[in-house]
Amino acid sequence: MSGRDKAYSDLMRELWGSPDVWNTRKSYVEIAAKLGVDEETVRNRVRHLRDSGFLLGYRVVPNPALLGRTFASLRIEFRDRESKQAAIPLLAKVEGVINIGSTYDKSVLVTILAVQEQDFSKLITGLGVEGEVSWVPGLGLRTTNFRMTGVDWEIVGLLLRDAERRLDEVGKQLKVSTRTVKRRLSMMMKESAIFIMPMVDLRKTEGISYQLRVQSERGKKSEVEKSVVAKIGNVVFRASDSQDGSVFGFTGANVAEGNDLLEWVKQQPGVISASMTIAERVVQVFDWIESEVDMRVRTISINAPRSERNMLETIEVQQWRG
Repeated sequence: MSGRDKAYSDLMRELWGSPDVWNTRKSYVEIAAKLGVDEETVRNRVRHLRDSGFLLGYRVVPNPALLGRTFASLRIEFRDRESKQAAIPLLAKVEGVINIGSTYDKSVLVTILAVQEQDFSKLITGLGVEGEVSWVPGLGLRTTNFRMTGVDWEIVGLLLRDAERRLDEVGKQLKVSTRTVKRRLSMMMKESAIFIMPMVDLRKTEGISYQLRVQSERGKKSEVEKSVVAKIGNVVFRASDSQDGSVFGFTGANVAEGNDLLEWVKQQPGVISASMTIAERVVQVFDWIESEVDMRVRTISINAPRSERNMLETIEVQQWRG
């Protein structure tokens, strides 16, 4: 792995987990400090990722608990790549789906905000899609009891497709101050009411995008993760998918390199099993979640069309003076 590859992998890891994307200057300063480089270097690298078409931007996703749902991932194995490609547009219309990750084999990984105890196999069969469905443990998103206001839902609605939208424009459209928008966003972020996710075009990546899943023996997870991260060297993201399961995203130079790494992981002490997939592309889905957010905006607005905005603005003025 070259120094340049590691530099961009380190940057993507920080961008993936950087929540303060609407305060660009602050987030770049924080990222620069973590990477041990200057802010201008971070800006130049981000510009390269955008100019290359790899980093498309960011999206906002409400915590599924606010929608009475739970986070789930499904792996669907098809008989061939042709049937998989034909199924993707149908899957994008399924209620709850927020993105579809296609791999260079016959499978897809579907991220869905699901209803509790939902029968996924029945759901897929109802679409006329023929594939073997298996549940993939989720990434352990924190739940929330945050009370969303109508203005909060309106803010989320305007940032669903573009989390980097100018906040003064958001405030102007909603007829509240920029300060109010910033404060409500900060509260939602702090309480895990919303999550910020980067949108990337894997077809523009410099190398091969891998996703490695590792199941460890009880009590060995931390030790295994340290060994794997040290071996890979350019992990873009790392997450837990169960008490003893880990997920690593990283880039590699070629397929042979990935196969060698997978065999190495399988032989490590404390590892029960390991699997690797090569990511092809990610299809972002917005229509369903936009309708859900819009429904909540309209429901709350019926009860508090203007008083809520006045209350929020009063709170902002009091805090500013205090």
